[in-house]
Amino acid sequence: MVNSMSKALVIALSVIVIVLVVAVVYEASVIQSLQSENQQLKSMVAQLQEQVSQLQEELEKPHFPLAVVDDMGRTVAIAKEPERIVSLAPSNTEILFAIGVGDKVVGVTQYCDYPLEVVEKKESGELAVVGGFSDINVELVVSLNPDLVVAFGTLQMQAVQALEDQGITVIVLNPSTLDDVLNDILLLGKATDAYQEAKQLVANLSARIDAVKSKVADAPKVKVYYELWYDPLMSVGPGTFIHNLIVAAGGENIFADAQTPYPVVSAEDVIARNPEVIILPNSYMMYYSITKEQVKERPGWDAIDAVKNDKIFFIDENLLVRPGPRIVDGLEELAKIIHPELFGGTS
Repeated sequence: MVNSMSKALVIALSVIVIVLVVAVVYEASVIQSLQSENQQLKSMVAQLQEQVSQLQEELEKPHFPLAVVDDMGRTVAIAKEPERIVSLAPSNTEILFAIGVGDKVVGVTQYCDYPLEVVEKKESGELAVVGGFSDINVELVVSLNPDLVVAFGTLQMQAVQALEDQGITVIVLNPSTLDDVLNDILLLGKATDAYQEAKQLVANLSARIDAVKSKVADAPKVKVYYELWYDPLMSVGPGTFIHNLIVAAGGENIFADAQTPYPVVSAEDVIARNPEVIILPNSYMMYYSITKEQVKERPGWDAIDAVKNDKIFFIDENLLVRPGPRIVDGLEELAKIIHPELFGGTS
């Protein structure tokens, strides 16, 4: 009796073991199958993402004829990919060369001097000089037979109208913020069939801007005086690129409450507001240079913290006033000056 029960128990246990083994094997098989299916799904998703990315690039790629809206809110029709471009401002020229269409530029202004290739082409006669800024030689521009002219700001609108009367396509840029500059780079990329190059440039510039803003986010604000001109003293107020760059670099513009973009200020104003850092252009619009000692010797300025602590710095003003790719260089230089403890000091 006991023996029979033992045998039955063994058989029952054996059956249970067999069932468990079968269940484990089945489960392993199901898991393996699911893993295989999951891998296939991942592969399919990756392929779909790649196809979507390719489709997006194709959709973003300019297809001529096309229409763009410039900074004046004007819808500009561009019949074909531009092959002969005239730039009416240094910042426009810098953007065009930065996105890789510098070889299509046939005319620039006398103030266009970057990159070095521009200077060399002007000297060799490969690039025509079509005027200064507000004195554009419309007849010369027309004689270059451009299929695109890139103008700048309200002061050139008379020339813009004259060129359009001659049937020439004109885009007008007029950025007022860092984001506007990035959007203008994309705009010119689209208009010149260099959109992918423009996107890559903007991605790089955006990352650099974000890096500076992230580093200074929790840093104490440093009081900054920027001297735009020396006689009479002029500084910068809200709404200017220099003001915006100072703020983005972790500074506090001492004339942030100015009622005009470029206020005339007194020496007493500067002394009373007691900046911790003084920043001057390395030359005042290429006309005049000043030394640190001359700043220190100004009457009463020895009471200013920036003078006491030898925090007087010079910067290439083209990095701050030209709304092109190098304005991010200007932001980084300002950040080094204002927060040397975060950026390793000035270059």
